[in-house]
Amino acid sequence: MFRKVLLAVTCLLPAACAGGLHPVVPDTARMAPGALGSGFDPDVTAVNLAQWAFAVSSRTHGRPIEGARAAASMDYIAGQLYTSPRWSNISAITKEQLLQGRQEVRAVLGVVPGTSSQAVVDHLTTAGNALAAGDQAAAVAQLGSPVFIEPGEQVLQRLGNLPYMHMANVSTMRAANQLFDSGGSRDLDF
Repeated sequence: MFRKVLLAVTCLLPAACAGGLHPVVPDTARMAPGALGSGFDPDVTAVNLAQWAFAVSSRTHGRPIEGARAAASMDYIAGQLYTSPRWSNISAITKEQLLQGRQEVRAVLGVVPGTSSQAVVDHLTTAGNALAAGDQAAAVAQLGSPVFIEPGEQVLQRLGNLPYMHMANVSTMRAANQLFDSGGSRDLDF
């Protein structure tokens, strides 16, 4: 009898443990065409915009529209390029770096921990589009609680004065280089 119980436990233990190991899928937002101020493919637009903005911090100084759109792009592509089969050519290292870049940007902007990517993307794109339309009050209303820790005015100031963020720069540069690459530059270290 003891052998039967021991055999049953031995057989069931790996099955029970295997059920508990599930890969962690990053939070992924959706973005409509036009949300970033253009009618082009949102994935490609987001990668290009984020790469341009985070390569040199002065590109967003005094330009909160670009800061808001770049930050929204970073949050969006970190999930989208990780989860979409369309972008299976993006290296695993780059995908992980994009998630680190997302966290770096969120920390600078003061995003409330645990906020969904969809909420961050929606609030930042709406704020950027409101600023582009000349409606600063609507933009400020999007940049406060519950998504951001600080009041909207302070977040707006940060968007117009983003510091250099190393991982946001490196990850978006790698993603832009790999977007349509068939594998030639996947393993470059930056």
